[in-house]
Amino acid sequence: MDGKQSNREWYTNKELFEQLNAMQQDFTSLRHEMSETRTMIQRYNGLREKVDLVEKKIDYIETKSEGKNAVGTAIREWGGWIFALVSALVYFL
Repeated sequence: MDGKQSNREWYTNKELFEQLNAMQQDFTSLRHEMSETRTMIQRYNGLREKVDLVEKKIDYIETKSEGKNAVGTAIREWGGWIFALVSALVYFL
């Protein structure tokens, strides 16, 4: 190898400057995309919390409704027997 070839630069200063500027723009774009992603994740987490709250409310309402139905069914099924028992007690007293 002679001295000329070993001292030859791979890239000119202009090419290096352009590459650095392109990398800087890529990093800026990446930072912006990461910020948007972070915002979307925060929105998703807030939405998830709301969905969990709504699920709990639905479970409570369903449980309450099932309890009311169970009481109504019990009254329908046992009401006649209770009425007959009370009537029999009144009759014998």
